[in-house]
Amino acid sequence: FVMQAIEVLPVLRRGERLWSMGPEHAYSFVLAWPAGGQPDEVAAQAMAQLGMAATVLHSTSWRHVGQEVVLTYIAVVPPESVPPPSWTMAEVGRSELARGDATAPPSGIDIGQVLEHALRHLAWLRQDDPVIAELLGDWSDALADYVPEPFRALGGPPI
Repeated sequence: FVMQAIEVLPVLRRGERLWSMGPEHAYSFVLAWPAGGQPDEVAAQAMAQLGMAATVLHSTSWRHVGQEVVLTYIAVVPPESVPPPSWTMAEVGRSELARGDATAPPSGIDIGQVLEHALRHLAWLRQDDPVIAELLGDWSDALADYVPEPFRALGGPPI
């Protein structure tokens, strides 16, 4: 029996800097995923209950954490958003992506690597999805260095 959970990584842009928010005593904001629940709705509802309705909410990855399968969402929130009192805000730093091989996951993945992957995914969506591009029109400088590399682990894109 495998448990399933939803992880939400709230981010915002102030000036040209990106900031992340999360619970002070946890590596990220993780929610129970009730049987039959739609993950998008669970994530959106949790953000709304915190008073931070997401402008963009997008699933970016999944991974095993212990006995759970964790589905990760990045949640872009308005720049004036204020985290709950028990949360912290931190300027987003860069991380090397966690890499496995062509048939196996990485041996370990930390939350900074998950956020790096999510921001690269968001940068790709901003270029590829007209709805996301419109919603994140003023994020071009903040996301400029986040370059998706979907085939790097396999030696480059197919020809």
